[in-house]
Amino acid sequence: MLLTRIKKILNQSNDIITLDFFIGANKNIPAQIIAVDGMVNLRSIGEEILKPLESGSFSAGYADIATEIMNGAVWYMARTLKENPEAGEIVTDILAGNAVLIIGESAVVFDAKGFDKRSITEPGSENVIKGPRDSFIEVLRINTSLIRRRLNSPDLRLDEIKIGAELKTAAAVVYMEGKAEPEKVAEVLKRLEQISEKVIKSTAPVEDALKDRRFSIFPQVMYTERPDKLCANICEGKIGILIDGYPVAFVVPTVFNMLFQSGEDYSQNYAHGSYVRVLRYAGAFLSLVIPAFYVGITTFHHEMLPTNLMLAIIKSKQAVSFTTLLEVFALLIAFEILVEAGIRLPKSIGQAVSIIGGLVVGEAAVSAKLVSPAIVVVVAVTAICGFVVSNGDLANTFRIVRILLLTCAGFAGLYGLSLGVIFMVYYMCSMTSLGEPYMRAYKNGECAVTDGLLRLPRK
Repeated sequence: MLLTRIKKILNQSNDIITLDFFIGANKNIPAQIIAVDGMVNLRSIGEEILKPLESGSFSAGYADIATEIMNGAVWYMARTLKENPEAGEIVTDILAGNAVLIIGESAVVFDAKGFDKRSITEPGSENVIKGPRDSFIEVLRINTSLIRRRLNSPDLRLDEIKIGAELKTAAAVVYMEGKAEPEKVAEVLKRLEQISEKVIKSTAPVEDALKDRRFSIFPQVMYTERPDKLCANICEGKIGILIDGYPVAFVVPTVFNMLFQSGEDYSQNYAHGSYVRVLRYAGAFLSLVIPAFYVGITTFHHEMLPTNLMLAIIKSKQAVSFTTLLEVFALLIAFEILVEAGIRLPKSIGQAVSIIGGLVVGEAAVSAKLVSPAIVVVVAVTAICGFVVSNGDLANTFRIVRILLLTCAGFAGLYGLSLGVIFMVYYMCSMTSLGEPYMRAYKNGECAVTDGLLRLPRK
């Protein structure tokens, strides 16, 4: 029997609720309801499903009872009839938080989810000054409702699929029909369905599936916690991906200038939005080249420095035994360790460790003649400039590229730095995201400078 096969798969887990009862007032038709304790609304099951089943009048046959339930004998809106289903299919429905009514060899699946969930709060990694303050949570259906509430258009499409080779995880592909290219939507669905990971334990398998170059360190998929930011990209023809259990959404195709944009840019005056966006580009570039430029110019190109500055640098390095390259490299690594320590530690002490640790380590290193004061200033300016990058994945990429450019400058001076920057730009220009050029300069026939480097007024 279907019930026996289901119980064999579940193996008598203690959190599985199985209720045996009789359907109808005559009490001659046995049935069972199976659900996971803690994932269903027991009150709803009792009042809206069990009560009408036990007190109503039904036909004698199992098939007739299932039909009558679907035709209105039980007024529960979210219900699905499955005739002669596979036991594994029903187990999947049960573990997803549904209540399943077993009647002979048929099953009626009731969407009676009722597990505890986190309330909608402000975004944790994308601060908001003037704009919506809600963010995604770990429940897929609530996340889709946040999008539908903003985009109440009949053209909005939410294609739900299951991803994962063994344990299926619900996901939704969100786009606007008529704006998103059908070929790209089909490609996203194809890539998600081909994910070979048995269990979706993190977002990495999804991001890897959406990348055109899996081994590239540059982010090819943009993530966001903010529903308004996702909706804005969907309206421009982008495709959003939501995964059940994760409070973020992914946007493809992703181009480089999208990673420097913030929802705050469009809430402020266009002049301020453009000014801040230029600062982001400038800060990101300076965070990449300042350490390498300092090492190159002080090691290989002294003649380019003003005399007074050169003498000041030489004086500060007289008592230091290490080379400039080694000083900068060691201090950058120390800074990276402090950043990671601040992230991993509890919030109550994480910030204190980052600030106090930086001050103590820097001051102690200068006092012990391990590094020169100029190096501390260079690394501090680099760190501050790096924090202006709004996208976390891009900021992490720049942390790696910064070390690579520093190595180039340490071996070949400004020539090595120039070659490193040229190679980086060439590599980025050769990349694509879902077939779209990563460094695209035009959008919808308009130059991207109007909403790329700057945020000019809307027409």
